[in-house]
Amino acid sequence: MHDNDYLVNHSFQRYLIPSILAILGGNISFMVDHIIAGQVLGSDALAAMSLVNPLFFLLTTLGTLVCVGSSTLASVSMGSEDRSTANKLFTLTMLLILLLGTVFSIIGFIFIEPLVKLLSNDPELYDLVYAYCRGLIPGAICIMAVYLPLNYFRIEGRAFLGMIMFLIMAALDIILDLWFTVVMGMGMLGLALATVISALLAVAVMSPFLFIKGGGYRFAPIGQSLRLVYAIAITGSPPALNNLYSVVRTFVLNMLILAVGGPIAVASFAFVNSVNTLAQAIISGISQTVSPLVGVFYGERDVLSIKKVVFLAFRYGIITMAIFSISVSLFAKPICLAFNLSSPEQLRIAVPALIISSISLLGAVVNNIFIYYYMTIGRTSIANRITLFRGFLFIIPAAGAMAQAMGIHGIWAAFSISELLTLLMTILTVRKTLLKEPDLRGLLLLNYRDVAEGRFIAFSVDSNNQSVLESSDKISEFCTSCKLNSKQSMVISLAIEEILLLMVQHIFAGNKNKSIDVRIFVRDDVTTMRFRCAGRKFNPLDYYQQAMENANTSEALALGESMGLQMITKMTKQVDYTTSLGLNNIIIRI
Repeated sequence: MHDNDYLVNHSFQRYLIPSILAILGGNISFMVDHIIAGQVLGSDALAAMSLVNPLFFLLTTLGTLVCVGSSTLASVSMGSEDRSTANKLFTLTMLLILLLGTVFSIIGFIFIEPLVKLLSNDPELYDLVYAYCRGLIPGAICIMAVYLPLNYFRIEGRAFLGMIMFLIMAALDIILDLWFTVVMGMGMLGLALATVISALLAVAVMSPFLFIKGGGYRFAPIGQSLRLVYAIAITGSPPALNNLYSVVRTFVLNMLILAVGGPIAVASFAFVNSVNTLAQAIISGISQTVSPLVGVFYGERDVLSIKKVVFLAFRYGIITMAIFSISVSLFAKPICLAFNLSSPEQLRIAVPALIISSISLLGAVVNNIFIYYYMTIGRTSIANRITLFRGFLFIIPAAGAMAQAMGIHGIWAAFSISELLTLLMTILTVRKTLLKEPDLRGLLLLNYRDVAEGRFIAFSVDSNNQSVLESSDKISEFCTSCKLNSKQSMVISLAIEEILLLMVQHIFAGNKNKSIDVRIFVRDDVTTMRFRCAGRKFNPLDYYQQAMENANTSEALALGESMGLQMITKMTKQVDYTTSLGLNNIIIRI
């Protein structure tokens, strides 16, 4: 018996593209706002948009902090079959978004004039910044709220709904931008209202799917939840801090680049950031795909599936970034010309900037994956260190030192140096952790004791009756090695046969090209069996209940198709069914 990795591969791919497109949709919306501001309202409006960006990033940072933190904790809870805590986290997240958004709007509106003066020290831009803030601040809840459905859809394996939400938001934002500015003549206020209204409508359209059409979330009493609020803030801190460091880093680097290379170099830096928007969407999409998958598997203590998820993330990330880096290097000049950087002086700076900085994307994807991985398994301090190292602590000194040594090109090279130094520091930090916790192994800090001692087995079964019967026969060797008694061995063999046959018949309906994953954990107090597969939803407990209601007598039930399930429920401690990661999950405890 062997594990064919089909479900892990299938789940990873099912999450990846929607995650990338959702992030790309948000990035496109952000870029279009700036393009319309510059093209329709003029260069002063574009400058005003840039000045307001820190306020917008603050809202996205708060939304990320709360929603990523809570959804990560919820994924681990669902992996542990603790749906109650997951629902409590969901409820608490919604309340926190409402509370933070309301407080932000009230305080922001009361102190709008001092805030605008803080954002804009140019009297000529004051009115433009004020108009934008007047539209953005009241809609703070809307900007923050988009992160709640996005992250909670992922846990249930419905990342495509988050993608649809962000694409709706991007399309509405573009339409409303043009309507409010070109048709209605509302200027900067119109741009802000377009951003808020598009977010509001997208959330309003997609949020019901959290509760219906396969959505399993329910509001739950939160009681005294200060401990959970603290856990949410700690868990969500790495991506939130990354947003914060990004703003500070860009500001400092702009000053350094301006001093070393002048306005043309600053324009080249902005150009590189625009081109890398696609790369950053891919990097973020891959990294964020890791979180819900690892969260559920970590809650299940399925270390082998965790390793496979991280391996897939590294493989997809390194290959795509290598292709991206090579492509932009080969076509650097045409890309510059497409952005209207055509003079010899502009090309002299922009072409090397694009080529040299693209090399750093390989390190960026590796470090980002580690950030989301460590955040998910509760090693938030390591994730925050990586975020600090690559987001600020290494890049600024490296850029300054390399600028002294190599001029403007040294600043572009500093990005790769920063990523490499961050990776080295991650390895050193993990080695230090391993010395303190000798039960853990490798860069992933996992405990392989169950696997090493032979108390855990993972295998896949093809969706046909012959494969099911063969797997039921072969499991006896594992039961013997774990020193299980004859009754326990019989129950495990019976459960494998009966549950898998039910899944083959009711989920796959004769399709023999699919597979079912089986995991068995043997511990002193309980043996846990987990059956997982894709396909249409089938709850055997509901099926058994229906069979009981339809059977005229107990003899009829015993002769029916559910006889095996009836025996299993009587011989085991507990049988549960969940749809975590959007898959069928049947859990049996013996």
